[in-house]
Amino acid sequence: MDRDPTNWNLVTWVFAIGFAAAGGVVNWYSRIKQGHTRAFNIVELFGEIFVSGFVGLMVFMVLAEYQQPIAICAVASGIGGHMATRLLFAVEKLVEHRLKGEIK
Repeated sequence: MDRDPTNWNLVTWVFAIGFAAAGGVVNWYSRIKQGHTRAFNIVELFGEIFVSGFVGLMVFMVLAEYQQPIAICAVASGIGGHMATRLLFAVEKLVEHRLKGEIK
């Protein structure tokens, strides 16, 4: 797989974004089953898909940069999409600690 995203074909982009968005839908559905959100809250669903797509695409791109097979990139993209908000909060905490000089 080419490391340059400008050279990726449509199938690669569908893998990257599709798996991430699917992870977001699964996360949204699991929150419905737990009673944390309403089933007909479409705004929350679209928000979850957007955030999941973004985070999953970033996971896909990072793994592609490290020359991982496309299947591994796609699966990790879905997992990243599923845990998108938690992953963003973890990265935020890491950056905060790094800026404060707590991590070297």
